[in-house]
Amino acid sequence: MRAIKTVIPFKPDNPKSRLAPALTEEERKIFVGLSLENVLSVLKESGIKQVDILSKSALDAEDEKRLKTISETGFEITIMIDESDLNTAVNAYLRSSENPVLIVMADLALLTKENIEAMTAPARNTKKTDYIRIAPGKDGGTNMMFIGAPDVFEVNYYGESFKKHKEEAERKNLICEIHESFYAAADMDEPEDLNDILQHGSGKIRDFVNEILIDND
Repeated sequence: MRAIKTVIPFKPDNPKSRLAPALTEEERKIFVGLSLENVLSVLKESGIKQVDILSKSALDAEDEKRLKTISETGFEITIMIDESDLNTAVNAYLRSSENPVLIVMADLALLTKENIEAMTAPARNTKKTDYIRIAPGKDGGTNMMFIGAPDVFEVNYYGESFKKHKEEAERKNLICEIHESFYAAADMDEPEDLNDILQHGSGKIRDFVNEILIDND
């Protein structure tokens, strides 16, 4: 695999507020920790060698423990603390990188190895790095981006960011490819999204959601 920097923006404090009708704050903290663990496991399985977690604050002991179970020789995880807003933090990260960057949201509980391989494959229309690839979320957001030229591209999350990122690529004369996948699009923002985990998920995060929803019935 080419030298790729992979970054996961992560908010450990009061995460996923829109899930509050279904999950308590403590349950939401556990949920995002398990989601992050799932994303890291998929990246590791896909051959990614190094991941930076861009966090607004220090991780708690339970999240640190989860990371230690995944991290090993050949798969390095670095925690980078940046209290800035999401756009400012990610754009600063891009400007610091000399290699292509893969940005993956931490709440992709259904993410697969095939999604990562599709996102990091060479561009179909160019051998250069002047392209981006976007995996849109189901509600018009941006769940993943592979940015071949991070020194010229700026992210603009929130709202219909998928449209904004396509327009940014056009302004910067970058080839823009789209990776469409149910599994990559399934971000977990609303209570009803948890049903996707019950139907299509697996492992610890599915068990956790199943237990919580049963207890709430």
